Amino acid sequence: MPVNSRYALKIGESLPILRKHSVAKHEIFEQYVEIYIDRVTRTRSQQMLNLTIVDGFCGGGLYRQGRNSVDGSPLRLLSAVERADAQLRNARLKGFLIKADFFFVDATPEHIAFLRDQLVRRGYLDRLGKDIFLINSAFEDACPQIVAHIQNKGRAHRSLFFLDQFGWKDVAFTTVRSILTQLRKPEILLTFAVDALVNFLSVKTAETEALMAIDLAREDVRALMEMRDGEGWRYLIQNGLYRHIQRQTGASFYTPFFIHSRESHRSYWLLHLSTHRQARDEMGKLHWRINNHFQHHGGAGFHALGFDPSKDLRQDLMPFMFDDDARKRSEAAVLGQLPRMIHAAQKQGSDLTLEELFASQCNETPVTSDILTGQLLFLRDEGELAIVDENGSQKFRSKHIDWTDRILLPSQRSLFSRLG
Repeated sequence: MPVNSRYALKIGESLPILRKHSVAKHEIFEQYVEIYIDRVTRTRSQQMLNLTIVDGFCGGGLYRQGRNSVDGSPLRLLSAVERADAQLRNARLKGFLIKADFFFVDATPEHIAFLRDQLVRRGYLDRLGKDIFLINSAFEDACPQIVAHIQNKGRAHRSLFFLDQFGWKDVAFTTVRSILTQLRKPEILLTFAVDALVNFLSVKTAETEALMAIDLAREDVRALMEMRDGEGWRYLIQNGLYRHIQRQTGASFYTPFFIHSRESHRSYWLLHLSTHRQARDEMGKLHWRINNHFQHHGGAGFHALGFDPSKDLRQDLMPFMFDDDARKRSEAAVLGQLPRMIHAAQKQGSDLTLEELFASQCNETPVTSDILTGQLLFLRDEGELAIVDENGSQKFRSKHIDWTDRILLPSQRSLFSRLG
């Protein structure tokens, strides 16, 4: 695998510069670990968490930003777990223990040597080979032994894979599929340089080994290339690609949002792939929280990705930066879409729970559960719908909606109801 010379480093040499979009990725990685641990330890009687964290392209762990040295992903992931562990131990009367294993993988020997030196300097020597494993290998080659290790730790298979590849072809979709199918509760954060792939695409390259890694056959490339004609072709190709990625990786839930690099003027997908709805929701909320580096190339509400020939494509190309304006647009779009969706479901004789409503729509939208529930409560207060708990009791004033609550049409609706 080719080494990205921009981030190459050796012991005793000057540190490579960490660019702003990489800072954003590392910030996401670190914050998501803390969010994840908080999410899976909310049972007050719980005293232990088994977790495996994999950094598949770890680098040397130290960079330069301005005049300062800054930690890379391996050191930031370690720090995130240590902070969460300390908080849980202090908060629980009977204490708490996070049993986390870390796999730091890199194909460049100098990177592993540099990272090992950093870990030793910071007091981790006794943990090397016990719960911190350094692997000088391509991630593809190391993955089977890591998956086996996770399987042997217990039945839950709680694991986070941070795969910050340089480009788009170093992680084969077959490898992603194997992680999602062999483990019960994995989550994968995969960077994907979609602009670089779009520039690479041509019929002549349709059968190269690089495209085989992401399961793009000749007919797939031809279909994507046909989108080059007309306005917004890059947007269309990107939307075609995200559907292809979801299909080929087998991820039940995913976020296909972008980190925009101001230095290179290119966009990188930060794909979050998982098998459960709550993981997807938490990642969506994090994009809204760290909004200054992220873009969404699509609409504001549900059904926000993909191409509808009945719509003006230019409307979907409006900037969407996860800011206050984007949130207002999302709320307005959801408010207009929800009544029709609920009406259609009940006409077919089915009641929607909050979980069914969110899980069926969340992959192709920047809408998170808090945006959705806020609009549902507004419609409830306007008399447009009813919210009923699992015991059949109607929630008239509650400001909270449980995932099992059903969303129903009221028995009597306003003369000017949005539900028709």
